[in-house]
Amino acid sequence: MNYLRNDLVGLKPYKAVEIPYRIKMDANESPYDLPDGVKKQLADELLAGSGLNLYPDSESSNLRESISIYCGVQPENIIVGAGSDELIQVIVNAFIDKGDVVLYPDPSFGMYAIFTSIAGGISVEVPLKEDFSYDMKGFYKAIEQYKPKLIFICTPNNPTGNTVDLDELHELLKNFRGIVVVDEAYGEFCGSSVTEQVIEYPNAVVLKTFSKAMGLAGLRVGYLIGNKELVDQINIVKPPYNVSSFAQRAAQLVLENIDIIRERITVIINERERLYRRLACLDGVHVYPSKTNFLLLRVYDADKVYRKLLKDGILVRNFSGNSRLKDCLRVTVGTAENNDIFLQKLEQVLRGQ
Repeated sequence: MNYLRNDLVGLKPYKAVEIPYRIKMDANESPYDLPDGVKKQLADELLAGSGLNLYPDSESSNLRESISIYCGVQPENIIVGAGSDELIQVIVNAFIDKGDVVLYPDPSFGMYAIFTSIAGGISVEVPLKEDFSYDMKGFYKAIEQYKPKLIFICTPNNPTGNTVDLDELHELLKNFRGIVVVDEAYGEFCGSSVTEQVIEYPNAVVLKTFSKAMGLAGLRVGYLIGNKELVDQINIVKPPYNVSSFAQRAAQLVLENIDIIRERITVIINERERLYRRLACLDGVHVYPSKTNFLLLRVYDADKVYRKLLKDGILVRNFSGNSRLKDCLRVTVGTAENNDIFLQKLEQVLRGQ
């Protein structure tokens, strides 16, 4: 017996398939573990008395205070979630009625469409240009045609790595009467953000995460920043106790050691640029510029290249089946050693060895 809602029968869930690997370069995670000082502090606190028998602080008060200092906003402008995925769903649940239209770029993060469908909304894709740059004229045309209630702007965009011009983004925030969600999951790698300015707009929020630059993908911590009135509305549907005590404390300690994280971000950016230059010199590879911790590249017969890399234990992201990303692979920037191994194996694959 199928009890699923009729409108969800054809919905394809987002599946993160677990595949054995030697080098993992498929999910845009940080190549770095928690700083040693953070691990020691967490261990000491757990041994002294974990408090894990009690529910966590439902408002993530201490962590919000730390985030407020890091981002230059007030704690009242912040909501913490179990990864930015949860916050995307919370936002959609708060504002999208059945039949409401949600715009988002294509290609981009798949959860925008999935959570819209679950809420009974209508997803409308706005194609990126041929070079994957944002087509802002296309967004305005779609706004006029479909009258959306909510727009997702992913900048830097996943999986293409490019950004929206800040002036164009501010124009959209000023001119659109619905809600704009600016997803800055990879913002630390691009050097620009609307985090501090977003609270000036009554209709906008920024999404951030600890999963990428901060290296806490395994603990699922994200946050949003927005105008207090809008944040208060979103808080109505946020689940209680949604972020564990351990995750809150780990994220707080990471922010207290932000200088170490910033050093690592600089290393990753330098490795990204080195990897880009090396890939750009390879015959049969077109690599797209990136402001993230990953690179998107187009090769001949990506399925074959993917399989051969995987045979050597190197796991990258293959977009087989996506017409906009035909023959594209997404490669996470790893350590210098792992990046060199990837380059060596890719060159061998391209030479047919």
